[in-house]
Amino acid sequence: AAGPTSSGHAKIERACTNASPCLAAPLFTQVKVNIAGWHRQTTQVGADVPRILEHFGATFTLSDSTLTLDGGAGWRHGSTIPGVDLDLSHAGELAPTVISLAALASGPSVFRGIGHLRGHETDRLAALVENIRSLGGLAEETPDGIAVTPAPLDGGLWKAFADHRMATSGALLGLGVRGVVVDDISSTGKTLPEFPELWAALVESSTP
Repeated sequence: AAGPTSSGHAKIERACTNASPCLAAPLFTQVKVNIAGWHRQTTQVGADVPRILEHFGATFTLSDSTLTLDGGAGWRHGSTIPGVDLDLSHAGELAPTVISLAALASGPSVFRGIGHLRGHETDRLAALVENIRSLGGLAEETPDGIAVTPAPLDGGLWKAFADHRMATSGALLGLGVRGVVVDDISSTGKTLPEFPELWAALVESSTP
């Protein structure tokens, strides 16, 4: 029923999903990433990032409210990323990040339960397959996901398709493949306008 509005106070959590490419970066480099203010209890799917990255060989600790993600030696420094078989039906928003990791894994990967990504900002399944193939990778759509087979990758254009998650996944893959160029990094402005600056600082800190 119509009536007067009332004011109130609400605390809005920071978006954990925005941290996913930064948390995945140690798997390609030799740095550890620390994120202060990580939520111990939340309904956000982004909070599953550390546990999902464990499948790729990462380890994490949560001390007080600081999350530390360790990728080991890092792919760029001789470590390997294992292939995975993951059902991401509960975490589709994280799929572009983890599928980028799979493009440089040591074995095949299958991602299931994400057919609905065809209806996101862009058709994310088609976009990921096109981008991975454009760098020389082997990827194909399945009825409800993507299958990725390891192959040598070369630098080249990674299309953002005006989709913030596609742009950040291309930036992540660029840590492992020299010469990857994201065509529209400004599309990250939808959820994280500071991404280009934050990513540049992370890359600088991970360069020997």
